[in-house]
Amino acid sequence: MSYFTYFPTTAYDVRGDKNKLRIDRITNVLVRARKKLEITNAGLFEQYFIADGDRADTLAYQFYKDSTLHWLIMYANYMTNPYYDWPLPYFDLQKFVAKKYTNINGIHHYEDSDGNEVQEPGTLEAPGVIAGGANTITNFVHEERLNDKKRTIDIIRIEYVSQIVKEFKKLII
Repeated sequence: MSYFTYFPTTAYDVRGDKNKLRIDRITNVLVRARKKLEITNAGLFEQYFIADGDRADTLAYQFYKDSTLHWLIMYANYMTNPYYDWPLPYFDLQKFVAKKYTNINGIHHYEDSDGNEVQEPGTLEAPGVIAGGANTITNFVHEERLNDKKRTIDIIRIEYVSQIVKEFKKLII
């Protein structure tokens, strides 16, 4: 079932006309439920790498044969905003970086060979100590790495879906 079908309804005058009060029952989208899935058994999940073009609804159909369980994919991975928590396709990432930075190939920071952020080479770090060699990380590479960290997610195995949906219903109602 669809995510919002589990939510309670509330009485509300959607027209807002003081002279003609008309109350309708609407879904109360302000209700929030968040139970941390304190599951240590990795057997409840399978890992999935999100490819360009994957969406929560298509993955829900792929794994559960029900695209309306898209919210379960998001819930299992503590995602609340599909625009910011889900990885961007490469084309959209390029547009995002171009909009965020004046120069996508500008220097974002420097890293040593272990991937630790360091000072710009040649910078005086302390009296008599000059920063050594480092790799340049551009704005685009930085944003691409952040985006790629979002690509590996957990998918709840199908045999546990009904149990988690029941728990969710109890929390929300």
